[in-house]
Amino acid sequence: MDKISVIVSVYNIEKYIGKCLSSLQNQTYDDFEVLAVDDGSTDQSSKVIKPFLKDSRFRYLKKKNGGLSDARNYGMKQASGKYIAFVDGDDYVEEDYLEKLHQAIQGKSISICEFVRDYPKQVRYNAIREEDVSLFRYPAAWNKLYEKALLDQYHIEFPVGKFYEDLEFTSKVIMVGSYRVLHESLYHYMQNEGSIMHTYDERIFHIYDVFENLTDFAKQQGIYEREKEHLEFASVYHILVGTMYRASFLKNFRRSMVKSIVKHVEESYPKWYNNSYIKDLPISFRVMLFFLRIHAYFLVMILYRLFHNFVRL
Repeated sequence: MDKISVIVSVYNIEKYIGKCLSSLQNQTYDDFEVLAVDDGSTDQSSKVIKPFLKDSRFRYLKKKNGGLSDARNYGMKQASGKYIAFVDGDDYVEEDYLEKLHQAIQGKSISICEFVRDYPKQVRYNAIREEDVSLFRYPAAWNKLYEKALLDQYHIEFPVGKFYEDLEFTSKVIMVGSYRVLHESLYHYMQNEGSIMHTYDERIFHIYDVFENLTDFAKQQGIYEREKEHLEFASVYHILVGTMYRASFLKNFRRSMVKSIVKHVEESYPKWYNNSYIKDLPISFRVMLFFLRIHAYFLVMILYRLFHNFVRL
């Protein structure tokens, strides 16, 4: 069997880490190691992890706090498997998560499964289309299995100290690798208060650096022309839709901020509104993008202020 290294990031999640590790311990696939990377937790996470260390497949790695990306990169350096998977310590997986991802990756360098968003009172299943992957629409690192040799070959790591670390990491992998989508929901993404993606501040604009890095990477690999339309659509989707939505929660959300966000995309892609993939977006997104195209910034600001509590990205 091929060994899989599962990197579990841990930071002050004593209430959740036990369920996460139990779901990994009960996997139907046997040849794996779990690297629990404690990123400087100050709660009782380590005590919850300790009993699992009786299982020789589990390792506990303690480090100074450096953020999620730093913890994952640290784990990758310690990994000994042919394949790498990432599981956030406050999430959990189905018992055949590794087995089915391993089956799906044969002949490919990445396998991807669908996932479930677990809310306190409901769940929502997220289907993934193959074409959405090449458009970087589902960039989470955790519902995927990666060939370690590919990551090493292209020196792909998570950007430290940045929001949207998954977007940069997985988009690079998708651009240079081959993938297969498994249409089964095997990963449970827990919607807990205080998670990174539920905390909006000025760091949301780190996404500008992410797309600059992705463009540079594509050019370095000689694949920019092939990926240009994909990157253009991703800029529309993640910046004009996603970042604009998150910006609407900021206290200083003004017409000038709306204008600045649009300007950033227009500088790289002045005809972004002609992208052929926009037509597949939900009608609510396309309406908002139309207003952005005609520079109706004040109207966009008002609409987001009115409706952002009812829109779920």
